[in-house]
Amino acid sequence: MMRKFLKIALTLLGVVLLTAAWKGGTILNDNFNDGDAEGWDQNDFTIGIPGGPGIYHVVGGKYVLESTGAISVDDPSVGTIESHWVASEEDPRFSNGIMRGTVCANTDGTSVGFTLRDSDEAETGYDFCASTSFRTFYIDRYDLGANPSAPQTILAKADPDRFPFLAGHKYNIEARLVGDKLQMKAWEVGCKKPKKPMLSVTDSALSAASASEISILVFFDPDPLIAAGVPEVQVSGSFDNLKFKTEDDDDEED
Repeated sequence: MMRKFLKIALTLLGVVLLTAAWKGGTILNDNFNDGDAEGWDQNDFTIGIPGGPGIYHVVGGKYVLESTGAISVDDPSVGTIESHWVASEEDPRFSNGIMRGTVCANTDGTSVGFTLRDSDEAETGYDFCASTSFRTFYIDRYDLGANPSAPQTILAKADPDRFPFLAGHKYNIEARLVGDKLQMKAWEVGCKKPKKPMLSVTDSALSAASASEISILVFFDPDPLIAAGVPEVQVSGSFDNLKFKTEDDDDEED
């Protein structure tokens, strides 16, 4: 989503990779082992502010999004550095399904996440986030048009004692959005995948017809940082093994 900042679109569209390794129709599968992020654009909200701009690079087979330096926690950009899978824009197959990947917050204060049904024009989307400042996971709805002064609405948040998220640790995240049902699973790499979602919520504000773009992003959650007296944050997050599988209302969760 644009979030009132400049979008920088690369011309590298890439080819959507098809695989049968995941049940159903997998239409994205990128592990960045080729050393580049072809097919992912750059949407940097930190251009022109202290601590910006954002840096996009593939390091050690992982796609890393990070700020050049530290950003004040009261900056309205909240340090957002985003990358869309270009092929998903205006492709309805991406409106319902499961996005899965491995993430790591490389610095304290960083939040990392996936955005589904991301709309640049309407500046809306559903975010599935892992936050080091909240120390756990949450699902939100972002809607700048409906709520310009407070566009983020957290729909569900996990218990940090039961589901901790810590900087420097690698986690698998599975975000499922089908119809008006949103679910999230997350587990640390090396641990067993949970059978049931940690978060499950129903929200009909952004329908499948609203948008289809999928994105990854890094940013910071300002409220807990301000409350803790943290003045600035250098955001940095890593992404790997990104997949998207189509689903519809008749499909069972795997």
